[in-house]
Amino acid sequence: MYLDIIFNVLGGLGIFLYGMDNMSSGMQKLAGQRLKKILALLTTNRVMAILMGMGVTMLVQSSSVSTVMTIGFVNASLLTLKQALGVIFGANIGTTITGWILVLNIGKYGLPIVGAGAILYMFLKGDRAKTKALTFMGLGMIFLGLQLMSNGLKPVRSMPEFVSMFHMFSADTYFGVVKVAAIGALITAIVQSSSATLGITITLAVQGLIDYPTAVALVLGENVGTTITAILATLNANVNAKRAAYAHTIINTLGVIWVTAVFPYYLKFLSNFGSPETNMTMAIATAHTMFNVVNVLIFTPFIGVMADLLTKIVKDDGKKDDRVTKIDFLMLKTPSVVVGQTKTEILTMGKYIEEMFGTLDNIYVNNEFITEEKVAQMRKIEDDLDLFQKEITDANFVILNKNITDKMKMDTRNNLEVCDEYETISDYLMRVTNSLKKLQDNSISLTDEEKSTLKEFNEDTRELFRNVNTAYALKNRDILMKAITKANKITEKYRKAKQVHLQDGGQENPIAMLTTSYMDILNHYRRVRDHIFNIIEVYSI
Repeated sequence: MYLDIIFNVLGGLGIFLYGMDNMSSGMQKLAGQRLKKILALLTTNRVMAILMGMGVTMLVQSSSVSTVMTIGFVNASLLTLKQALGVIFGANIGTTITGWILVLNIGKYGLPIVGAGAILYMFLKGDRAKTKALTFMGLGMIFLGLQLMSNGLKPVRSMPEFVSMFHMFSADTYFGVVKVAAIGALITAIVQSSSATLGITITLAVQGLIDYPTAVALVLGENVGTTITAILATLNANVNAKRAAYAHTIINTLGVIWVTAVFPYYLKFLSNFGSPETNMTMAIATAHTMFNVVNVLIFTPFIGVMADLLTKIVKDDGKKDDRVTKIDFLMLKTPSVVVGQTKTEILTMGKYIEEMFGTLDNIYVNNEFITEEKVAQMRKIEDDLDLFQKEITDANFVILNKNITDKMKMDTRNNLEVCDEYETISDYLMRVTNSLKKLQDNSISLTDEEKSTLKEFNEDTRELFRNVNTAYALKNRDILMKAITKANKITEKYRKAKQVHLQDGGQENPIAMLTTSYMDILNHYRRVRDHIFNIIEVYSI
């Protein structure tokens, strides 16, 4: 008997959790494009931030994912603390959708839904179709898991020792409410899933093992316990991210404090929206939703005050952020966001490369003296682009090992290829600068014809880079196709310049350093052209 109970409850809980994970990951894949647009919609308008938090949490079916993602944005300085608080408020409301899914009460259909989803997953073609099947199968697992837990707990009702144990945790007094809420917080903190503890709470209540007030008190505690995920995620984050995580805990804790203080009146208020005798699951879902909605309404006007207070209480730790990109390890839970942010970072690399081209252009056109400061400035850019490449590569290799769509894998690989080529281009532009500085330091002057030739190469490769960078930004294949002609012209021009220089060099017997340095510079530009062309080939396949 006891083994049957343990097996059914344990197996049901495992299937329920796996179903939640499948549905959450499936929804994330399907909502990928929407998630990438979140930053464009998040403004200083707190109402918009709350709506975005609600929307994203409903899409990914996990307040932990959306909250940690938001804190990742704060850690990467993509969001301010005030904006993040708005998103977290919205996430608290959005997570209550799980309870309303359970209200459907289609446990007996859970097994056929799982079976149908699995069959569809096996036979459907196309990545998006398979993802939909996986999401559908996850939904079935949720109901199947709940049914197994419910069936497993049925015999417990007739066991006096278990009944008396559950009666020890009853929300019939103020301290009883606090004790039950603390238990709900502790269990949720351990399993790090409020959806799991909500499912268990509903199962216990439906089976009559706990009464409605106790279920509501457990739900209150679950709202506090779920914040542990965000706190754990910020252990190595910056101080602003920590402030956002602490705010999440403070808001939910204060909410539980005021509700437990007026608990009987809160239950009376909830009775206006449905009776537990009629539908226990709906009554618990209503309690979960109303707590978070009312809490958000109370605290939203004080977002600015709370952000300022946290800034004063949680002091800056003085740690310097050495990262150059705004890709944060906390974003890795949402690969689609990483893919979108990676492209933004690579386009930033493009701006730095444009700056390097511009510096060289000034040297050729205005015959500028190459100072040590100018060389250091170019080297700083080149070093920064090395860091860009490392940070982008590290993050994107992680998401390549995740269960992501084929399109996302292709986008990730393409981004990595472009990132590598951009970093290499900066290396060659640095080598051009070093060669020019070497000639200058040795008082060796280029002829007017040589200066003109190098100026043309700089302009041509710069224009080619601009075209490819624009095509990459806009995903414009036509621009890439036109760039092929430009690249071929640069190759032909290189051959002619090399031939002319070798012929002239043999006749005039110039200084060896001039000949080698000039040819080195020509070769560097040719290599820049080759690496730009590699990007064209990536997107032309």
